[in-house]
Amino acid sequence: MKDRSFYWCCSCRQPLYATSSLAARAGRDWEIDHQQPADCPNEHLMPLTGTATIPEDLPNAARVLRVFGS
Repeated sequence: MKDRSFYWCCSCRQPLYATSSLAARAGRDWEIDHQQPADCPNEHLMPLTGTATIPEDLPNAARVLRVFGS
């Protein structure tokens, strides 16, 4: 990931954190969640986790992530 991206929740419009570590072969292991506890309609989808090259490729990412930057 060369460029910096900022992630916000599509539902509650609160900032999200994203952490990752290298995974064997298939990209990175990601965890994305609210920076602060929030009353959010997408809470049942959080934390957003999985293995992908970029966070936008995670399951349910389209329902949760609003991306700025990159």
